[in-house]
Amino acid sequence: MSSILMLIVSSIMKVIGFQKFAEYGVWVGFTCIILSLVLVFFGIKTYRDEQGGGQITFGRAFQIGILVTVISCVCYSLTWVVCYYNFFPNFMDDFGAYQLQKLKESGESAAEIAKQTTEMNRTKELYQNPFYNFAVTFMEPFPVGLLMTTVSALVLKKR
Repeated sequence: MSSILMLIVSSIMKVIGFQKFAEYGVWVGFTCIILSLVLVFFGIKTYRDEQGGGQITFGRAFQIGILVTVISCVCYSLTWVVCYYNFFPNFMDDFGAYQLQKLKESGESAAEIAKQTTEMNRTKELYQNPFYNFAVTFMEPFPVGLLMTTVSALVLKKR
């Protein structure tokens, strides 16, 4: 689910362009992350009802939920790495230019803009490493998945 949603969002970004996408892309991406991680709840519930005879402890529910979250995050991250290197090799350039434009529009000082430019160039360099790219991308949905796992485990636990 997370890979399919990533491909859809990436395709939309490719069609409408980065600048236009950047205005709403964060909300679209975040919504897709939440939608894909709703499966954590259903995974725990299905396990409880079918394997646990209607009962599950918080610990076991959390284990199942975090496993679903990790699998989803790995799929999400792998899909992005493939998309990035094959379809969006200029993503960091576009993102950096967009961020700098926003800084200039907000009236930031030249010193702050220079500092941010240096940081963006360093990040762009790191992002070229597929392992770094994967790790950063993994950390986008993981906190949401951790929250979904905790809430789902609390809601679904039954002794």
